[in-house]
Amino acid sequence: MSKQEILSWTSLATSSAVLFFYVIINFGWPGLLSDYQAGFVKLFVNVFWIALAIELIIGLTEKRSRVDKDERDVSIEALGIRNAWYFICVVLAVLLVHIFISLNMADVNPRFAESASPWVILHVLFLTLFLGSSIMRITMIHQYRKTA
Repeated sequence: MSKQEILSWTSLATSSAVLFFYVIINFGWPGLLSDYQAGFVKLFVNVFWIALAIELIIGLTEKRSRVDKDERDVSIEALGIRNAWYFICVVLAVLLVHIFISLNMADVNPRFAESASPWVILHVLFLTLFLGSSIMRITMIHQYRKTA
């Protein structure tokens, strides 16, 4: 497994842990999982710290023995960025249409305006950026596995 693939795995784990805590803090625990709350928190805290430690180790060793990316790494990263960019563009386009429709339908039902509030938009944008980053890393991991 190359350093770039390891970095992709750890970045995906870190992003997933942060996204998990963001969703739990802002939206609360689902009713079915409230009994397992302590176990989930412990699991994701451990995943976050282990992934962070691996990223730091890779970062420190990479500075000493700086290995440039070859064409394969660059093309895999470009494919991941492309897929993440497509995802972000589609979500932003849907969000803009949603805001337009919600604000125009506010006269019919005031609840439509609530779905276009700044806090909802902020949550959607934050989740979109994290999911875009995760899509990029998942694409990169898939490509590394496919070409290995």
